[in-house]
Amino acid sequence: MKIKEIGGEFALIQRLSGLIPGTHAEVVQGIGDDAAVVRVAPEPAPYLLVTTDILVEDQHFKRAWASPEQIGIKAAECNVSDIAAMGGTPQWMFISIVLPAGTEVEWIENLYRGISLSCQRHNIALLGGDTTQGAIATINITLLGSVHPDNLCLRSHARPGDALMVTGPLGASAAALALLNGGHKPPGYLLGKHLTPSCRMDIAHHIAPLANAMIDISDGLGAEVHHICAASHVGAEIFASSVPLHDEVRKAGALLGIDPLLWAISGGEDFELLFSISPERVPRLKASGLLCYEVGRVTDSPGTVVLIPSDGIPIPLAG
Repeated sequence: MKIKEIGGEFALIQRLSGLIPGTHAEVVQGIGDDAAVVRVAPEPAPYLLVTTDILVEDQHFKRAWASPEQIGIKAAECNVSDIAAMGGTPQWMFISIVLPAGTEVEWIENLYRGISLSCQRHNIALLGGDTTQGAIATINITLLGSVHPDNLCLRSHARPGDALMVTGPLGASAAALALLNGGHKPPGYLLGKHLTPSCRMDIAHHIAPLANAMIDISDGLGAEVHHICAASHVGAEIFASSVPLHDEVRKAGALLGIDPLLWAISGGEDFELLFSISPERVPRLKASGLLCYEVGRVTDSPGTVVLIPSDGIPIPLAG
């Protein structure tokens, strides 16, 4: 049986999770969130957060489009985004890299310069890793951090009636990729979002004390809404007209004849945050001056996740 025949990557993760031995008392949250959460000392000591991501050449980056420094920035930021989604602080990074024979020293040095720029931005210590030779350039980063128990945001904490909000416009990275694949040069805004994304650590600490559930948008809004709903045993309604789209995303859609909403729903790699928040806390969020966009609400219909277009007739939201 092929992976695609069981439903793809996330279905495979679910199957493999069933093979993992039983839980441990110190594990607060294991497989199934943006990062694992481990209790290393009695509360109220911070929890340890652990996340890891792999980038594979030609699957997640192309040397023809991205400089090694840009690839390094992207590799680091997608890990930092996971820690941000938990309401935590990134602290320690480990890097394991597979390099094809003939890789130039200058390429790997510039890759590390990009990773270092991200680490400096977020005050992360790079502590080591491993390097080996293989057929395809592969970058695996493991990032550790911490979070105070009161600020911990899990996917399983959404409640019916919560507002669903995102921290910025969506679909820009996917729009840039579509333009590149179509032989077009993306404008600066779109290209930057695709090649050198910056996660929302800048506002995650302000959102975490107010949010219930939170997740980073790495696989598209549709997938992330489904993840929250599955973990929290709730449903959701997303209002198409409320999903924020940058003007350059709309222009790219017009050029390619593609509805730009599709990039926001299923494009991925936006690295914005999606979070649920109780209605009574929304005024506090707005009073803080943070720019967030309300895109829908959590419902008490588990398994029912719908998109409501302009005609008001709900349709299933693809995950």
